[in-house]
Amino acid sequence: MAFVADSTLGLSPKEAEAQGIHLVPQQVIWKDRAFRDLWEITPEEVVRLLEEGERLTTSQVAPEDLKATYEKLLKTHERVVSVHVSGKLSGTVATAQSVAQAFGGRVKVLDSGSLNGGLLLVLQEARRLLATGTPWERLEEALAPYRERVFGYVLPKTLTHLHRSGRISGLKHLVGSLLRILPVLEVRRGEVLPGPRVRGFAEGLKKIAELFRRDFPEGALAHVAHVANPEGAKALLQAVKAEGVEVQATLFAGAAVSVHAGPGTVALFAGPRR
Repeated sequence: MAFVADSTLGLSPKEAEAQGIHLVPQQVIWKDRAFRDLWEITPEEVVRLLEEGERLTTSQVAPEDLKATYEKLLKTHERVVSVHVSGKLSGTVATAQSVAQAFGGRVKVLDSGSLNGGLLLVLQEARRLLATGTPWERLEEALAPYRERVFGYVLPKTLTHLHRSGRISGLKHLVGSLLRILPVLEVRRGEVLPGPRVRGFAEGLKKIAELFRRDFPEGALAHVAHVANPEGAKALLQAVKAEGVEVQATLFAGAAVSVHAGPGTVALFAGPRR
């Protein structure tokens, strides 16, 4: 069995390969040119361009990259499980399902209902289910209850990039910036939803800990992610360490989060313990 994920996962190709995961790149669009995420443009380059005021967007994985990956893996594996960023946030799932039809049922495409650390948690659970005897035919059904309980909490450092990406209006950007108000965005059941508003970054870290406690009173497995803000990630770890969270890894947040939430963003993705 081979496992595939898109580059919103938050691991480099080498890190993913070490965990037995094969990455396919989303696309970063800059000045009408598409760059293959991680292969043709690095996370550091994405951050630099954003900090210089360049306008970037992201796009789904190209069909030809999915096709080439499936063809290569099926030469050495019986089947492929392909897990991707939420279909409500990207067209990657739909594209992967279309490409998979050419492989006679040997490729199963799963919608993670999340991204980044949430995607990784869902992939890890899919792996666990298969390893403990869940039949291939029932994998998606068996995975669904877990996927519904994977949540994310995203805290931007500023409102600048949420405004640029159209997620907040000019007036909210102006007022929020003046009052140092930030939103905690919540990733739930495939969508990014506006959560509570806080006064400043430090208050936002405390709010994430509160939200985690609300959603996981008995603790959870989690991944922390950040956009060029390792100190912020450490502060987030400190804020949640008393809440029963077992952090498995610190990831880079990926191009999509970088473009929409901006440099300095930190995030926590959590799911039930198994």
